[in-house]
Amino acid sequence: MNQPSSAYKLIASHNRDIQVRLYTPAHQGIGQHSNRLSQEIYQYDLPFLTRPRTESLEQHFSQLYGTKHTFWLTGGGTQGVLTACALLGTQYKRVAIALNSHISAIHGIILAGLEPYFIPSVSLMPTTEEVISALETSDVSALLLTHPSYEGITIDIDKIADYCREREIALVVDEAHGSHFPFLDEQWQSAINSGADLVTHSLHKYTGSLVQTALLHLPSCSRFTIEQVMGVMPLFETTTRSNLLILSIEDTIKKGYSEEGQALFWQAIQECDRLRRQLDSYGKVLTYDRQVSDPMKLYLKSDRVTGEELAQLLYNCGIDGEFDDEHGLLLIFSFNHSHHDFQFMRKTLAKVVPILREKAPIETLPDSYFCRSPKMKILPKEAFFSRKEKLPLGQAVGKISGCCIKKVPPGSPILIPGEEISQWHQQRLSPETVVEVVE
Repeated sequence: MNQPSSAYKLIASHNRDIQVRLYTPAHQGIGQHSNRLSQEIYQYDLPFLTRPRTESLEQHFSQLYGTKHTFWLTGGGTQGVLTACALLGTQYKRVAIALNSHISAIHGIILAGLEPYFIPSVSLMPTTEEVISALETSDVSALLLTHPSYEGITIDIDKIADYCREREIALVVDEAHGSHFPFLDEQWQSAINSGADLVTHSLHKYTGSLVQTALLHLPSCSRFTIEQVMGVMPLFETTTRSNLLILSIEDTIKKGYSEEGQALFWQAIQECDRLRRQLDSYGKVLTYDRQVSDPMKLYLKSDRVTGEELAQLLYNCGIDGEFDDEHGLLLIFSFNHSHHDFQFMRKTLAKVVPILREKAPIETLPDSYFCRSPKMKILPKEAFFSRKEKLPLGQAVGKISGCCIKKVPPGSPILIPGEEISQWHQQRLSPETVVEVVE
């Protein structure tokens, strides 16, 4: 097959027949006037907006978020998580994290030399009670929590933050999947206002900014200072940041807090609620996960097909989702979706239900299928930088992993450096998998 010789052609060839895109980034490739960048935009792409020059801009927009300071990032949410881990590494040793943590959290733990403690949980996203129980029974001094989950599940972040503050436990919240919460009703409150010490946002995912734009918030009650954050941030930042990304950050925040932006978010939420009411009439043949509290997400499930099969069925109808697995299909909506998009979605759901009803019910995997209690033998940093050898997965059982293997999306690790490779990994990874193990 001939490969495209241009990035433009490669991007244009993707999903050519798709009519509705329900995935990140939230702008979904929707342009106002042109399919490509205009010539005028290049005049802004000059190495000018250094961090010292944008400090006053950050201070101005920090007032909108109500933070001590909000740092603009052009290295994605990953840059924010790495910075947070490095900051924790200057004062703390052992950090509690959940199984749904992004791979960037593991990378940050490696670089900072932290010792991870995995929160025991029934599903990848721990409950409020499971988080607090883990903090009570362990000697951790910090908590790095991914909240909301990739699928849009939330827990009582206020209660967790209060617990951490009472016991002097530093709290970092990776809110990459909740970057739109500050623009919504108080019902979907951001961790910025819950008492966290650091909060990261990935702007492109749900608020329409360009890919690689993100924010690192220092809430007003944070135990960390602006100077402390600035001390470690250069470790993960290019000296020449993209002006185009910075302009995108500014435009996105302005739109999110504007009356127009608020109205668009609210319209999308109402349309999503209408879809849920429609799904309520289909029973288990086609339903949605009611644990998902993010108003802009639908995690579709069916007792007749797997998530992969459901995704293919919708794809054939012109709808491309965000992520599918054994359990279901994640659809992400944004304020950029039009009434026509939602109308097409409603018609498509009505069209696939009769197809699903003709199929026999199937057995579904439990939510705990990808859960485990990692057996950490050595620190991730020690394992990652040690001498390693490559082995087939079957020969690596019982040895110490020197590598990361992640499930993408959402990018959560199912094997990390320092963890003992077990039968669990052998059952869930492909037999052809080759892993690096510590010699």
